Amino acid sequence: MAYLGSTAASSVANPPVCILPKVMGGIAATTQLSTAVGTNVYQEQGGALWLYKSSHLMTAYSATGFFTDARNIGMRPGDILIAQSWTTLGSSINLAIFSVQAVTTGGAVLSTGATGFISSTYA
Repeated sequence: MAYLGSTAASSVANPPVCILPKVMGGIAATTQLSTAVGTNVYQEQGGALWLYKSSHLMTAYSATGFFTDARNIGMRPGDILIAQSWTTLGSSINLAIFSVQAVTTGGAVLSTGATGFISSTYA
């Protein structure tokens, strides 16, 4: 099943939702963005909290570029994504927390190494 982002028809679109925008400051960084961007890294770094719910497999979320419209919807490096996934809604639900490592024109790159997930099975 393909990701249905913000450019999909409104009846099927399911992009991540920003539930807590960046409140103050971003993540400290030591490098500047290129001068072509016209800003510095402190204005670009994230700190927002996103929520995504879907029946996709957890491994799909961490695939590079899965969220193809990440830049357009406002995701930034340093943001946090909470993803909920289910195989059968109400019986097997997984929850994972990812850190957005990079955002390119091709989509978001999420952390994979230190990510853990919580899995539940209901009777």
